Amino acid sequence: MSKIACILLLVLCTHAAIHGQEEDYREPDAVDDEYQLEGIEVTAFNVSRPLLDMPGSLTLISPEQISREHAANIVPLLNQASGVFAHSGTLSTSRITIRGIGSRVPYATGKIRAYFNNIPLTNGSGISIVEVLDPSVMERIEIIKGPATSAYGAGLGGTINITSRQPFLKPTGFSNSLQVGSHGLFNNSIMVDVGRKNLSSSLVYNRSQSDGFRENSNYRRDAFTSVSQFRHGDRTQATLLVYLADMKGYIPSSIDSLTFMDNPRAAAQNWRKTRGFNKTTALLTGISGSHKLNNGFNMDVSVFGTIHDEIERRPFDFLYEDRRSIGTRLKGSRIFLLGLTQWQLMAGGELFFEKFSYKNYENIDAAGSQGEIISRNNEKIRYNNIFVQLDVDVENLKLSAGLNANTNRINYTNQIHIGGIDRSGTYHYGVILSPRVSANYRYHPAHAVFATVSHGFSPPSLSETLSTDGFINPDILPEKSWNFETGFRGSLWKRRIFYDLSFYRMQVRDLLVAERVGEDAWVGRNAGSSVHQGVEMEVQGTLFVAAGRSHSFWQPKRSTLRTALSINHYRFSDFVDNDIDYSGNAIPGVPPVYWNADVHFELSGGLYAGMGLVYAAGMPVNDANSRHSDPYAVARSTAGFQKNFSRWNLDLFLKADNIFDTHYASMILVNAPSFGNASPRYYYPGYPRYFTIGLRVGFER
Repeated sequence: MSKIACILLLVLCTHAAIHGQEEDYREPDAVDDEYQLEGIEVTAFNVSRPLLDMPGSLTLISPEQISREHAANIVPLLNQASGVFAHSGTLSTSRITIRGIGSRVPYATGKIRAYFNNIPLTNGSGISIVEVLDPSVMERIEIIKGPATSAYGAGLGGTINITSRQPFLKPTGFSNSLQVGSHGLFNNSIMVDVGRKNLSSSLVYNRSQSDGFRENSNYRRDAFTSVSQFRHGDRTQATLLVYLADMKGYIPSSIDSLTFMDNPRAAAQNWRKTRGFNKTTALLTGISGSHKLNNGFNMDVSVFGTIHDEIERRPFDFLYEDRRSIGTRLKGSRIFLLGLTQWQLMAGGELFFEKFSYKNYENIDAAGSQGEIISRNNEKIRYNNIFVQLDVDVENLKLSAGLNANTNRINYTNQIHIGGIDRSGTYHYGVILSPRVSANYRYHPAHAVFATVSHGFSPPSLSETLSTDGFINPDILPEKSWNFETGFRGSLWKRRIFYDLSFYRMQVRDLLVAERVGEDAWVGRNAGSSVHQGVEMEVQGTLFVAAGRSHSFWQPKRSTLRTALSINHYRFSDFVDNDIDYSGNAIPGVPPVYWNADVHFELSGGLYAGMGLVYAAGMPVNDANSRHSDPYAVARSTAGFQKNFSRWNLDLFLKADNIFDTHYASMILVNAPSFGNASPRYYYPGYPRYFTIGLRVGFER
């Protein structure tokens, strides 16, 4: 069946279900709030609204989804969202893409914004670093798909908003969650929650480690999180977050196709020889507060600071990176009524300052011994986002319009002058204005339609502006796009099933190409344009729920379903690189079809079980589309027992991943280079079959 036919089939099925519900709509039977998603409040696009009324594409990863995944890092959680495809090379190496944006960024997540309690996880170079986060401290994740520039600045593909544990929602108590499994997995979290009338706090310590299944893939992460929330009456509240993580992950790197098929456990020879690794220490701290004034005026303020130190031992050098950043986000809003219409006007901005120092040392004979210094550089990065937004609610119609003004400036200091030449300089691109207009219309009590037109952009990092001689090229432009989308969302079957269907088309121009000129050297240039279009569909809810309370241990209690499907058609519309015309080729690094599904069953006595499946179609691995990865399907299952005993609660589970031992690539190094007679190293092998057993014990006062 063609992609067009699949899209039409989805539309027809959805609308048939919707119209079948319209004539027989009545108040639903009691269903757990967990699955009545249309009424859940989300805060995307600067306004808190029910999910059903949100004017734009959005996926919510709920606390229940986070808890059930038992994930060691954030990647499996993000892959539950349609439109998102996250590569995972190791526990410390990943690349997240949204609607194909960021698929050609090597080794990291670029062109996507990420925040943790309003603290930016996106550094001044445009790279979002989420691998250091501990999933056990996440309360929920909201993923905005497509540009949300008027609210969050320079995110071409979208924005990931992560909310930490909310102490006010937790009873006083403690818990310990332990997981052990294949390949030396050990993951333990100790959590303490203390609550008072106006002040509540959560403390979490996590230790995660693994030997990995490949050579040179050992991993360790220690993380400490402190979240405190304060309330003063009904008008003032504040949250203080401190997150400290120390992570060390050895790097097996990618391998060529022959090694991938014959010996996927092998590390790349040069990385194995030098025992390459990445060691990261990260501190994130911030305080955010909100205050409501008598005249309907609200103020939201957050102040944050981050420290990010990184050491990477690589075959070609030792790299040291130190980042220090501070900043603030400010938003003021006023709600007023004009007749039956509610108006909300808001304005604010984000200021961000970062000092980035980095230096390289020789790796003597690529054997892991540090030699003489090669380079030392500093960057002082500053960006400003200023926005204004107007939201109008007219009965069942929600209108939103926003405008963002962005400036970015990088002062570069070259401290070691190779050949006696000082390559220091300044890069900036002036002011970029990005508008956004969207609407949501609830044409039925349980169903709504939305549409959005938005502008987005992604600034280049300094390394992408440098010429082959190491000088800043002021002619490099940010990538820019216009995004058009429409969709439907709502509830079916007495609010037990929630669906979300989106269609989008994004046109990207001034496409940045990172041309590799050495093992660790790239130069960038604007080389053309691309078109990203597709359909996304998510369905989740309750298939069955028992009526009344059962006294039988084996009585079925509840069955739930969650599924996300992405079908896309991403192409270079005008792209010439090194005199080779790639126009019309598929954009590499993203499968044209991606499907993730889970079914969960519970019995009244506390037993539960779940099954899941991930399918990814084959994808091109280079711009020429001369080679493709194989499609794959990976299955997983979970079985466990969960029970409350007075003030104690227990959760014991056994999890099996990759049940059928599928051989697949969990990460692709797009446009992998080839040096000498060596074959390109495109592939990071995915884990073979592995098992995890876990136990959570908690006490609530």
